[in-house]
Amino acid sequence: MSADEPLSGRRRWLLRHLPLGLSLSGLGLRARAQALPRVTVLLEEFPPYALRGADGGPEGFAVDLTRELLARARVEAVFEFNSWPRVLQRAREQPQVLIPAIVRLPERETQFLWVAQISLRRGTLYRLRSRPDVQVRELADARRYLTGVIKGDVSERELVALGLQPGEHLDASADYTVLLRKFFAGRVQLVALNSLLMAATLQRHGYQAEDLEPVLRFSSSRPSIALSLGSDERLVRALRQAWESMRRDGSAAAISARHGMLLP
Repeated sequence: MSADEPLSGRRRWLLRHLPLGLSLSGLGLRARAQALPRVTVLLEEFPPYALRGADGGPEGFAVDLTRELLARARVEAVFEFNSWPRVLQRAREQPQVLIPAIVRLPERETQFLWVAQISLRRGTLYRLRSRPDVQVRELADARRYLTGVIKGDVSERELVALGLQPGEHLDASADYTVLLRKFFAGRVQLVALNSLLMAATLQRHGYQAEDLEPVLRFSSSRPSIALSLGSDERLVRALRQAWESMRRDGSAAAISARHGMLLP
């Protein structure tokens, strides 16, 4: 701007009231410095919550919810896939880490900053339909067999809390590819799955849901969106406010219905 160019009323007011040494350009830099920090969104490949699309990018129920949530809160993010144990490890070590789908458990209550509950989960033990000899009427019966679980997953934690022992009653695998291979090969006699996602999980890995039958439901729990401890408090508030707006205007319910999920 030249010296002869007239000043707007707003600009004149700012120049008169800014602290000595602080320019308008400095004010702009300060405003940008107060922007919400970027988050890292960590995903486990677990349809329909999260999976790799045809182009390799993330898609799925929790991914769509998270993208809308971040857009409303005006938060930038990078999405990354990893194994579930690695997701948990990084979330416990780094701030500004967001997990779009993690079950809210009593022992996890103080380990994360909880943003929103996005679904329901029903932990269920299954046997192969071709194995009627595997008889489980109550949880104590499962001690006679080996149950396949995902290492670090909520099912493993819940079954341990209910008295089943790793290595003796539980066989932990790093992912569903290994877990289901063991189960269908007969190396484990039972498998712990979320009954609401069982069919989609099997189909994703090339198996048929009709080959399994449920024998016992052992838990119900709450998949939720969570942030790692140490994350910026403004970020937590912004995401919670964005979630409430999504619930009020029906967009969260619309995303859930599009993926065949139930919003609590």
